[in-house]
Amino acid sequence: MDHDIFTTKEMEDILQVVGHIYRTIICVDLTDGSCHYLQDDDLAIRNVLENRNPKMDERIGRLDSCGFVYADDTAEFVRFFNIDNIRKKLDSGRKYMSLTYRRMRNGIYRWTTVEIMPSKYYGPDYQMVLVCVRDMNDEHQKQLDREAKLSEQERQLVGDKTVLVVDDSELQRTTICYFLEKHYRTIEKENGQEALDYLREHSTDISVIILDVHMPVMDGYGFLKEFQKDELLKMIPVLVLTGDNVPEEEASCLKAGATDFVAKPFKPEVLLSRIGWAIDLHEKTVMLNVLRIDSMTGCYNRDYFMHMAEHLLNRYPDEEFDMLCTHVVNLPNINEQYGVKQGEAILRYVANNYDKDDLNHSVFGRLDDATFAQMVPHSVGVGKKLFASQSDGTHEFLQVKQGLPPFMLKYGIYESVDHSVPVRVMCDRALMALNKIKNVYKQKINFYDDNIRMYALKKQQILEGMEDAVTKRQFQVWYQPKHNIFTGELVGAEALVRWIHPSYGFLSPGEFIPVFEENGFVTHMDYYVWEEACAAIQRWRKQGLSTVPVSINISRKDFLYFHDMLILKPLIEKYGLETSDLHIEVTESAYMDNPEIVIKNVNRLHSEGFVVELDDFGTGYSSLNMFCHMNIDVVKLDMSFIRQERSDQNDKMMHYIINMCKNLGLDVLSEGAETEEQRQRLISMGCDYVQGYYYSKPLPEKEFIDYLSKHS
Repeated sequence: MDHDIFTTKEMEDILQVVGHIYRTIICVDLTDGSCHYLQDDDLAIRNVLENRNPKMDERIGRLDSCGFVYADDTAEFVRFFNIDNIRKKLDSGRKYMSLTYRRMRNGIYRWTTVEIMPSKYYGPDYQMVLVCVRDMNDEHQKQLDREAKLSEQERQLVGDKTVLVVDDSELQRTTICYFLEKHYRTIEKENGQEALDYLREHSTDISVIILDVHMPVMDGYGFLKEFQKDELLKMIPVLVLTGDNVPEEEASCLKAGATDFVAKPFKPEVLLSRIGWAIDLHEKTVMLNVLRIDSMTGCYNRDYFMHMAEHLLNRYPDEEFDMLCTHVVNLPNINEQYGVKQGEAILRYVANNYDKDDLNHSVFGRLDDATFAQMVPHSVGVGKKLFASQSDGTHEFLQVKQGLPPFMLKYGIYESVDHSVPVRVMCDRALMALNKIKNVYKQKINFYDDNIRMYALKKQQILEGMEDAVTKRQFQVWYQPKHNIFTGELVGAEALVRWIHPSYGFLSPGEFIPVFEENGFVTHMDYYVWEEACAAIQRWRKQGLSTVPVSINISRKDFLYFHDMLILKPLIEKYGLETSDLHIEVTESAYMDNPEIVIKNVNRLHSEGFVVELDDFGTGYSSLNMFCHMNIDVVKLDMSFIRQERSDQNDKMMHYIINMCKNLGLDVLSEGAETEEQRQRLISMGCDYVQGYYYSKPLPEKEFIDYLSKHS
């Protein structure tokens, strides 16, 4: 049977149609696992299809290391792509298989569906299947939100329908509960204070309150007064028991916040009717407030804040407004150390203490777990107030006087908002300003400007282009030579990544590496650099060149995601290299972040024969303790040492450090040497090797090959 039923032109036409639906289309032959990528190439799927290690844990570990599939979905993802399992299910008659999982896209995890469909001619002799991937984040998230909202509403609205009876007369309570027990659950309390104490812990359990007016400790009026102060409690309807024919008392109760009243002696059918009406009203009210009120703090939730802010702008089109975002720093750590209730108390404190100047012209809400937003008239000068509090040395930890644990607040402000942009964009701009200072201890307020906007746009383009940078080989590995400082002999090179971006051209590593470290993509980029360096050494040898060791950098994230660093040994075996061909550069900062993990893995690498270089020594993280626990071969002095202004004190310090390393049996390499005077200083101090512009800047591979030829 001829299975090649499509011409190239027909296949192109088909792809043009289905390509709008599916982002990735792969033909897989189940007989041998070979793949033909018709459209795009999903790196996570490529990883799991092409690395058919039978051990489930190793496959999961390999996939976890790239970070493209959400950790909680990884095991199910790997099981789904077990080719034997796919074959078994299709052989049993299955015509379709699918899996919905979370996949990293543009720096965030989004819901994705992968579908497997057998060929029309699928059978024992022809086991071709089609693997198709499509994004369905919006549809799936809406379904999850609907399910979560229904669950919450069922709990709050359609639960057991409990009536709280508050009366100091045991006989009266017993009588009311007797009439209600066939229809509702009942809770009894003797006075207003007991009822308030109970409600503050169980407000979502109560559908309606039956309240007597005349009680000891706290009467009905006192209860209603306190009850009305709580945004969540006052949504619960209150039926007040009043004396017969006392209109003044009824009017007073309604004015105090009661929903309705029932005159004593009451008729059971009237009481049940009014309770039913009140519960129906309560359910509608709660439904409305579920959609607009944040249950934790009582302020507007994100969506309703956006709605009310839009309403405010439309109502006052000629007024200037500021958008302020307030963030509770390290809230997860506060919850861990002091308990969730204390974290919630801090959030309520922030919600109750926002700037209330010109309250009628402002709106306040909670955007997410730890962040609030306020639209406020520019005339209020909220930015100036906050800036003044920062300038006069007032510290956020003073809130501890309120009985709260220590906490800090950061603020981002978008002043004089542009009325033509959506409120969500206004919030985003204030958040951009806020995010720039989240990790800056001394600064608690930042203002949005065009520089922040351009930075954010560039960061987004970096995130959107990072996967293409790998698949389309936009990342380039350049090599900076290392020389023996005494003989001038070329002794090695450091592999450095450069990105030739399609829009920005040559991008400095300082622009994209921090972004990749933040979202974890740096591990994937590092692996790309490692493999490129290994492949380059193999190419150079095939060209008959005498090669030198190439140093590769291992970032702090690599130690977390690659666990035991077992990935390096297979790489050098793949390209026919020895461990002596690669030097491993590890930074002091990686050690300070995760000393136990770094020590374990560095010592393992050293025992396997890799030369280990301690990079950026002296940048502020230095700890002599690391020399006692880590097997290091070379110490690289940070370039700041040799570039600082020359003085006797500086020279003595450098001399001391180099002598210390020598006494420990370590070689010393200095970065950043640019002049003959600097080289001579290093020689006089006993430095062994040098790397810097004095010899060469970092070179693209073609130029480095020429350099290597000249120094062979």
